[in-house]
Amino acid sequence: MSSALLESFAAARILFSRGSNAMESLSRVAHRRLYPSVTDPSYLVLLSRRLIFADWVRQLRGEDLAILDIGGRVGPYRPLFGVRARRYVAVDLIPTDFVSVVADGQMLPFAGETFDVVIATQVLEYLPDPHGAANQIHSVLKPGGVLLASTPAYAPRFGEEEYWRFTPSGLRSLLAPFATIEIVPELSSVGSLIRTINLALDTFARYPSVRFLYRRTACPLLNLIGLGMEKAKLTANDQFAANYSVRAVKAAR
Repeated sequence: MSSALLESFAAARILFSRGSNAMESLSRVAHRRLYPSVTDPSYLVLLSRRLIFADWVRQLRGEDLAILDIGGRVGPYRPLFGVRARRYVAVDLIPTDFVSVVADGQMLPFAGETFDVVIATQVLEYLPDPHGAANQIHSVLKPGGVLLASTPAYAPRFGEEEYWRFTPSGLRSLLAPFATIEIVPELSSVGSLIRTINLALDTFARYPSVRFLYRRTACPLLNLIGLGMEKAKLTANDQFAANYSVRAVKAAR
């Protein structure tokens, strides 16, 4: 089982122990996603996504932002906004102490032009109608508002609930209502293949003792090799990109 899916199950288990302990557990899950350990098989994509999102957040205009986080049961990217987040609304089908509204991302219960920013990380692949969800997101954004999203591309299936993988052309079609769309591979083909190998080996390490040993030996070694290759910029090829980060901007009036 992948580390990402294990994290999701961990977050779900917290639901049964609401309160201060649950909040602390959710906070730890969120911290691990924003600041992943080198022992995490998804370290490379999580690190890259944080750096991409942090840069995009710095470019946002305004200091009094209304933010919607779709699939925000954990909300790892909230700290990137700091005091600029006047209002932070997390929507998810699974209630946690971080979720403000229990709702489907395809049927957002908000008036049009409500939010300055919408976050949707690793969410669209779980929705039967991602085009409908994209239209909903476009509707609730204010003119000039920004969608920050991440989607899987060349990635294994993490659960039976997933429907889709996305190419750059597919993302442009999905986000056609937006005025500008920027799509960035979170890793090159080289880094993505290393991450895929790491995930596969972690998945096949079925026994807890074997996985524990793997995550403290080969896993960090592969991550450091991949990080070095990404920093060396050996290739710009993204044919095998594991994920894409996306910034889409709604037309201003």
